[in-house]
Amino acid sequence: MSIVLYGAGLSPYVRKVRLALALKGLDYELIPVIPQSDDKPEEFVKNSPLGKIPLIHIDDFYLADSSAILSYLERSRPDTSLLSDDPKLAAKAMWFEAYASSHMTSVIGGHLFAELILAPAFFNRPSNQEEIELAKTVEIPEIFDYLESVLCADYLLGNTLGHADICVGGSFVTMGHCGVGCDAAKWPKTSAYIDRLMSDPVFSPIISDEQQFLAAMGAS
Repeated sequence: MSIVLYGAGLSPYVRKVRLALALKGLDYELIPVIPQSDDKPEEFVKNSPLGKIPLIHIDDFYLADSSAILSYLERSRPDTSLLSDDPKLAAKAMWFEAYASSHMTSVIGGHLFAELILAPAFFNRPSNQEEIELAKTVEIPEIFDYLESVLCADYLLGNTLGHADICVGGSFVTMGHCGVGCDAAKWPKTSAYIDRLMSDPVFSPIISDEQQFLAAMGAS
């Protein structure tokens, strides 16, 4: 199986696919693509109708959208399943993906990372300190509150790393790049959960790649 993934490594949606590929033990080539750039590969432009990342090419098959890609990987490589056979647990995993893709990405990616890291390093403008403080003092603590209320095992849906965790955990990778942590005294379960994810052998090489990229760009 030949796999090529198109996208920017710092994107939470690209990261989600990279984590799924790693968890399934699938090798792939990552081709950097910035959607706003005028210098995009021809095959990306042709096969990503909305011009968004990620796009994946598996053998002779192109597919855009991270959720669609994870669904395809789950069905095409069921030997390493990321979803439970229990329909209720599988549905909950889908809920956590939606929660991460909409709310967590908006808060941690949009209000925190975009303003703290991207604005000065890539957008050449000052950071919006009000959005950063809103994320740090209100929005992210609300996320911690929610996760603290639902965590009852090592991972979101049991004691095995799965679909829900790579979706939610991907946003916490972004949070870590911003130097923001979770207070173990206030949110002990959530803090331990985040630490568990960040040190996991599926997460850690991807985190290291991203840290090296940020350092090279002078953004860390």
